[in-house]
Amino acid sequence: MISNLSFLILIGASAATAGAHPPAPGSFGFNWLAADSHCKKLSAHDLSKASQCTVSNNAFGLSSKSQLCKVDSHVEYMVYKTQAQCQEALETMQANGP
Repeated sequence: MISNLSFLILIGASAATAGAHPPAPGSFGFNWLAADSHCKKLSAHDLSKASQCTVSNNAFGLSSKSQLCKVDSHVEYMVYKTQAQCQEALETMQANGP
């Protein structure tokens, strides 16, 4: 479960540019709506399921650029260029959770 603070940081930091270019296959991401999520390399198939991606310049209070890609009401990928950025964001989110 995501804490209210983490949610506000994510939403407040989002540049909300709907229609942004989708992340490239081979990017790394995790489903921030799932408590047991982990970073994984996202395939073109994974990313094709996303109905919209928005750019975030400061998700979870980190300086890494990311994209939030919504698949459905249960899956929203936080996507990063590198596995290290993804892992740092995941650990930061988990550390601030309930």
